[in-house]
Amino acid sequence: MIRVALAMLTHDKAKYVALVAGIAFASLLISQQAAIFWSALRSSTYGVQSASAADLWVMKPNVEILDLADPMKEGVVNQVRSVAGVQWAVPYYQALGMVRTRQGSFRPVLVIGVDDATLIGAPAARMVAGDVRALEQPNAVIFDVSGYQQNFPDLPVEIGQEVEIGHTRAVVGGFCKAPPAWGGQTVVYTTRSLAVQMSRETENTVSFVLAKAEEGTDPEQVAARIEKETGLKARSSRGFSAEIIEWMLRFSGVAEFFGVTILMGVVIGVAIVGQTFYLFSVENVKQFATLKAIGVGNRSVLGMIFLQASLVAVIGFSLGVGVASLFFAYFGPGTGGLRGMNMPVAVFIGTGVFIYLMVVASCFLSIRRVLTADPAIVFRN
Repeated sequence: MIRVALAMLTHDKAKYVALVAGIAFASLLISQQAAIFWSALRSSTYGVQSASAADLWVMKPNVEILDLADPMKEGVVNQVRSVAGVQWAVPYYQALGMVRTRQGSFRPVLVIGVDDATLIGAPAARMVAGDVRALEQPNAVIFDVSGYQQNFPDLPVEIGQEVEIGHTRAVVGGFCKAPPAWGGQTVVYTTRSLAVQMSRETENTVSFVLAKAEEGTDPEQVAARIEKETGLKARSSRGFSAEIIEWMLRFSGVAEFFGVTILMGVVIGVAIVGQTFYLFSVENVKQFATLKAIGVGNRSVLGMIFLQASLVAVIGFSLGVGVASLFFAYFGPGTGGLRGMNMPVAVFIGTGVFIYLMVVASCFLSIRRVLTADPAIVFRN
């Protein structure tokens, strides 16, 4: 029966190729856009991911995401340190700046200032050249290598290059990998004292306070204690990341933008694949009736239909997701807006499940015609 089912499936080459191509295109569109969507959301929490040593983020009550920080006075760091359950707390600062090169380039950057003493918040695990300890040197900065190459093509990717940020001389001490910022700025890391100098801030020099809960304590409980005693907003790293993603979904428009494209893939898949497979099954009613006429039962016919559906679903899905994976393998390591993006396992599995269910649903639409086919039709003209 398996050989007969495969022969029926591949007999009409044009319909078989159209069926596989439709599934492949739907798989490509859904998986690619869903992966870009998720990667974009994850990139909005990049600062939280980089500061992996901290498990608590403290900020003003009106702050919802990293990019909309409301700076605070220096004294808040000691307030957080005084709360029971806090092992340590350090300041974290970020601001927009402008980079000017000797060759005349003038570009905006996102300057992130990490604690001078501990360098907590620096991208230690994402360095591609140099070391975060280079920030201990006078006027040292670390550039996101992709943003550096894209926005400053006139500068070689070499440690020791000199630039000017906010009328302050800066020396490139290393390069790291960072996803693209939402505003399109290149990310620059330095010490907080130098970042404050670059932005010319005089009073509010703390954007966030990064803290660590004591061993054996729940960061969520410590965060609640910080809020109660200081009046500030405190979140665990996981909780803050979840809030950032929720804010992006509600207010950034990214959900609507990618949602339309993903929905388009779903509609294409249902319309093209569903209709094509339905017509394929219906057009083979006479062949299925012939099998029933020679004694093949409905259960065997049903198994043949699901075998055909499973085969085209697996082949089409493999082709579509394979092309999507190659897309990220090519563009992910680059310097454009897709840098740092990849295909999450959840998207891979989710797309496969949807494609299979869609094809199976098409089977159910055609099963009734096949199972109720009268074997006598094989003897009619």
